[in-house]
Amino acid sequence: MERQLHDKIILIKPIFDEIDPIRSQDKKKSTESLQQDYPLRFWLEHNLKPKVPSVDGNVEKEALSLINEYQLRDNASKGADSTDAKLIAYASVHKHTVVTLESDQTQPPKEPHNYKIPLICKENNVACIDFVKLLENCKIKV
Repeated sequence: MERQLHDKIILIKPIFDEIDPIRSQDKKKSTESLQQDYPLRFWLEHNLKPKVPSVDGNVEKEALSLINEYQLRDNASKGADSTDAKLIAYASVHKHTVVTLESDQTQPPKEPHNYKIPLICKENNVACIDFVKLLENCKIKV
C-alpha cells in the first residue's frame, strides 16, 4: 500500500474489534497460531496499530445523539448499529470520510432504525464513500 495512503487510513477501535474477532477459546493460543488463524486481524494490527484511536468523549456524545435520533440497536439486521454510530460520529468530529460496503438507500426507510450508514452520513453532512469507490480513487485495481 502506498505510504501516503497508509497514513490516511484510520480504523477506530470499536470497528477494529469487530473485524475478525479472536474467539475466547483461541485467546490462549500462541502468537504464531493466532497469526495463522486470524491473518486479517494481524495484518491490520501490524499496519494500522498507530492509527487505531479510541473513541473520546466528544465522539461518544455525538454517537449517542445518532443512536437516539435513529433508534439504533446493537447487532441490527437491516440498519446501522451503535458501533456504526461511533464510526459516523468519529468521522463527523474529526472531519474524516466514512468508507463502507453498504449501498445507498434511495429513499429513507419508514423506521429510523433501518437507516444504513450512507444515509445517516448524508443526513448529517459526513463524507461517505463505498469501498469500491475508495479503491478506484486510490487507483488500486483488483
